[in-house]
Amino acid sequence: MVSTKWTKLASTSTPSTPLARNIADNAGIKIAYQAYKKWAEKNEEQVTVPYVNLTHDQLFFLNFGQIWCENNRPEAMLTKIRSGQHSPNKFRVIGTLSNSEDFSRAYNCPVGSRMNPERKCKVW
Repeated sequence: MVSTKWTKLASTSTPSTPLARNIADNAGIKIAYQAYKKWAEKNEEQVTVPYVNLTHDQLFFLNFGQIWCENNRPEAMLTKIRSGQHSPNKFRVIGTLSNSEDFSRAYNCPVGSRMNPERKCKVW
């Protein structure tokens, strides 16, 4: 069963390399968002996307998630975890965005929810 494999793998994995890269992802999204906000201040007129009921801030974070979008079979995910230098893309997105105060604010995520946990990993 896949869930048993996930549990076994999680208990035997050593996350040192992915951990450093996960921290870099957290820092990267923070820097990218700050750069976007600085750009937005100077470029007041922002075009809206027809039929998309999202703010520009929400679109920024949506784009971050989309660049990591993939569909893996469970076996491929296990291989990626065992051999990869990064966490699987799904967890890179969830981990990075759930640690972002800016994301939580943009999407109005309630404190204590999956995407806005009370305890966050803060880079600086």
